[in-house]
Amino acid sequence: MNDHKIQCSVGILTFNNGATLKSALDSVKNFAEIIVCDGGSTDDTLSLARAFGAKVIVQAPEFKGEGNRIIDFSGVRNQMLSLASYQWFFSLDSDELVTPVLEREIKSIISTGHPAAVFWVPRRYVLSGEVVDCAATYPTKQMRFFHRDAVNGFIKTIHERIDVKQGYPIFNIINFMLVPTNPDPSFHRRKWAHYIELEVERRGTISFFGWLAVCAENFKISALYIFRYVRNLFFCRGKKMPWALEWERHVYHLNICRKFWKLVWRS
Repeated sequence: MNDHKIQCSVGILTFNNGATLKSALDSVKNFAEIIVCDGGSTDDTLSLARAFGAKVIVQAPEFKGEGNRIIDFSGVRNQMLSLASYQWFFSLDSDELVTPVLEREIKSIISTGHPAAVFWVPRRYVLSGEVVDCAATYPTKQMRFFHRDAVNGFIKTIHERIDVKQGYPIFNIINFMLVPTNPDPSFHRRKWAHYIELEVERRGTISFFGWLAVCAENFKISALYIFRYVRNLFFCRGKKMPWALEWERHVYHLNICRKFWKLVWRS
């Protein structure tokens, strides 16, 4: 029945994402399988998922914490990976979009019998309906598309990533996916504060020199973003990411350093 569709499973994490999920699902409607791993939605998330024929599963309680928040993102993503019916897998967030040109590129890779591999997928932000051409975080890419034989699964409780098996090649997708961005800076600050707390809990303790290393790495990233921001002001044409949102990246790195200082005193 799905022979005419792209022979690939798509995995999506959800929790009350009815406002954005329909667009995300519509962008992958030509994929043979959609797996939705839900955290207990009370809005129309589940009805939307089922309307698109998605396989709906429940996020395991061992991967959840207070307030129904995910504390192990790799755990819930691996739930979907273990239930995938197809060898090729694409990981999509509930507010993200696969563009038609990206879909065609993925279809070509699979239909031509490409050997098992992992692919970096470039990402572009969307702000108020417009694609952002200039952002300090560009180029940004993630390993979202891969053959299951080429990976061991997802690792890291937060900022999760795929663990590539030794000897399997990694390639770059040409076309980008779209990542809608909330224009409210406080939204991102709250979201990233949760990630920082999870990282603090995961680390438990850290030495003074370990803290210095963490701070140095984060300040290095901030310095790079500042350089790119200034460069974009003069040389990048098109829609630019507002400074208020760019600044939240720096707040995030500053807060990591500040929060990790508390771990020094636990050592």
